Amino acid sequence: MRLHRTFRAGAGAAIAASSLAVITLAGPLAVTSASAATNCAASAIPKGTTNISFWEGMTSTNETLIQKIVKAFNASQSKVHVTDVNQAGGYISTWNSYLSSLGTSNEPNVVMLDQYITQGAVDSKSIIPVATCVAGTHYSTKTFAKKTILEETSAGKLQGLPYSVSAPILIYNQNSFKAAGIKSPPATIAAMAADAAKLKGKSFTYKSKKYTDTDGMTLKIDPWYLQILQGTANAYFVNNENGRTKRATAAAYNDATGRATFSELQNIVKKHDAVTNPDSGSQTTAYANLYAIGSGASGMTIDSSATLGTILSDLPLFPYVKLGVSQLPRITPTVTGGVEPGGNALFLPSYSNKSSAKLAASWEFMQYLDNAVNMAKWDVGTGYVPIRSDAASQASMKRFYAKYPTLRAAYTEISTGKVDTATAGPLLGCYYTVSNDLVTAEDSLFSNSYPSPASVLSTAAAKTTSDIKSYNSSL
Repeated sequence: MRLHRTFRAGAGAAIAASSLAVITLAGPLAVTSASAATNCAASAIPKGTTNISFWEGMTSTNETLIQKIVKAFNASQSKVHVTDVNQAGGYISTWNSYLSSLGTSNEPNVVMLDQYITQGAVDSKSIIPVATCVAGTHYSTKTFAKKTILEETSAGKLQGLPYSVSAPILIYNQNSFKAAGIKSPPATIAAMAADAAKLKGKSFTYKSKKYTDTDGMTLKIDPWYLQILQGTANAYFVNNENGRTKRATAAAYNDATGRATFSELQNIVKKHDAVTNPDSGSQTTAYANLYAIGSGASGMTIDSSATLGTILSDLPLFPYVKLGVSQLPRITPTVTGGVEPGGNALFLPSYSNKSSAKLAASWEFMQYLDNAVNMAKWDVGTGYVPIRSDAASQASMKRFYAKYPTLRAAYTEISTGKVDTATAGPLLGCYYTVSNDLVTAEDSLFSNSYPSPASVLSTAAAKTTSDIKSYNSSL
């Protein structure tokens, strides 16, 4: 499971399919944009009820909550009715299904997509830039976190409306830290490595039962580590400033920061102070790092703030875990960069919204999802970050952070730090293919043979560059 994504399975085939689908569909579907409506005003919604569909790929607690919000929207008025369609399998499955639906009666009116596939959506020539509705209805984005707006901007236009934003965080058991004599969470990857060594073998007792940290920590094999840590060091994931000055043509992560990241992480595993788990497969496999903390076998891990809603709902099952959350440890002690947002955004497909009635209805629903009150409800229930300042100031959000003060870590990461092309994340049409390149690299990095981190990174970068060039030549 990618840290900023919802649960999925069978990722390898899906990644390959998604890349090919973009290449195949980009050309023929260009005609759908030309016929799309541009009137997003509520006055364009006719009398009666306009029906639209909404595709999302949420799971577990998050899926239950998004369904409740959709029902609340339908009950709040009678002009627009939304049919919620859950895409089992998460973001990659949603993306593949979306590509298959383009230009057909099955195409959704609003679709929730991974924020990092924005360039792929642009390349498919199947969306109406959200900027059209922002300008047409004088919608204000001034309360949105600037990083989220920059992240969703391509070709000078806001393409998707930021919605669920997550950040990578350190999740730990405060009882384990206390037993190991660790007084505060690590601020750097080097300190995290040292703490993992301290945790291994330490025990604490809860209600006469002994829990021993046998693993130190658990690392999920996830390419997001490298991508995020590049940004925190003011470095880029791909060239041309993450594809934001012009289209990316090559990997940029094979640099000092990338080499330090791979070296530090491999060293923790090589010293047997951490175990790894894949980010795909069954829920127990993809979330093995969290279950390890729940069982008392592991003291800490890195995961997405988007997991916090489910963690909090399940926490009563593990009374011996005192949840601790802190910001992602950095590679460099001197922090000059920032953490880029993960999560998803809301997009407007052009074919299904070719009438003003449908487009205006879709935009009405998107504004409802993103208003301050509903965003606060969503973020309190899921662990996503409030990306609007007026959502963060809602009473429900304040109560949540007062009850769980350490959970502010993800919000702090997104609302602070530099806002630039390094922290906006990469614009890559073949993002999932590139992610798969790095999963392959990390599988090798953590294998029992422990190859040179520099050579593993170099091989991955060459493959990424080749995949980007292949994708670009297909457009």
